[in-house]
Amino acid sequence: MKQIKKYAGIGIIIAIVALGILQLVNNKKRLDNELQAMQQYSMVVPVEVITPERQGFSQQVTENGVLTSGAEVTILSETSGKVLSVNGNIGDKVYTGQTLVTVEKELAESQFQLAKTNLEHAEKDLARYDNLAGGEAVTQQQLEAVKLKYKDAQTQFTASKKQLENTTIRSPISGIIASRSVEKGSYLLPSVPVFTIVEQDRMVFTVNMAEEDVLALGTERKAGVFIDAFPEKSLTGNIRGISTVPDLSGRYKVEMELNNPGNILRAGMSGKAVFASDTDNEGLVIPRKCVVGSVRDGKVFIVHGDTVISKQVKARTLNEAEVLVAEGITETDRIVLSGQINLEDGSKIRILNVSP
Repeated sequence: MKQIKKYAGIGIIIAIVALGILQLVNNKKRLDNELQAMQQYSMVVPVEVITPERQGFSQQVTENGVLTSGAEVTILSETSGKVLSVNGNIGDKVYTGQTLVTVEKELAESQFQLAKTNLEHAEKDLARYDNLAGGEAVTQQQLEAVKLKYKDAQTQFTASKKQLENTTIRSPISGIIASRSVEKGSYLLPSVPVFTIVEQDRMVFTVNMAEEDVLALGTERKAGVFIDAFPEKSLTGNIRGISTVPDLSGRYKVEMELNNPGNILRAGMSGKAVFASDTDNEGLVIPRKCVVGSVRDGKVFIVHGDTVISKQVKARTLNEAEVLVAEGITETDRIVLSGQINLEDGSKIRILNVSP
């Protein structure tokens, strides 16, 4: 009897232990399931999404740029000799044909007078030999020699006249003296810079534009130009040239001429040009922050069931907040607006809201 009670007690203990173990196993499974659910939930990325809008718009592009002078001419000496006078200082206004420098000209003048006299004699000799040749009083060889002498005299006369003219250095354009490197009493040599003149009445504003923006320029070939130093002034820039070869970043140089009212503008001033297309366009517009990376070659995340896939897009900037997508999305796509930083292809998502 005692032995039966003993075995019954052991059985009860074993049963209690078994029940305890079973409970622990069940608790572990429950905890594992809860942990797995929490992990799965933590891997779901909360996002906001939008759908693209098809909008009509007039393309407007704004580009930063810088002013340069309409023309800049460095005047070089074409003669040698002592400088007798210098007319003009840095900042002075000069006009086309205005005398800037005079150089001693006694030698050049005497050479010119000698060449002039020789030419007059050569002309008389040629006329006399022409008459004699008509009566066959001179040979053809003698006549050709006189003609050659006359041509040489003409060449000498032209060269000496040019040398005499070069003793007076004049401004080839109207503008402002930007630099002066000659003084009265100095000795001048050929090819030495004496003045730099910059055109001031007409300026050039230069910007660099993307290929698609260049192609969209209006037929009027104009732009509104706003200089940072004079924000209240609106100027009109007339496009004078577009480079045919892009720079290393794939952008094209565009130059615009504009008037300089009151000569207030200076080379080196910065500003912006606003270009407007002369045609109305239509396309898919999305917020700029939907695009991951650059506007021209970025990507967006598109909702696919409870996950996302990434797609490359080609777009252009419409304004600070929106871009026009030319390729990569459709009107029915749902595009992630926020939360992209945690996304990759196949990431599970939870949509917080759906913007229209």
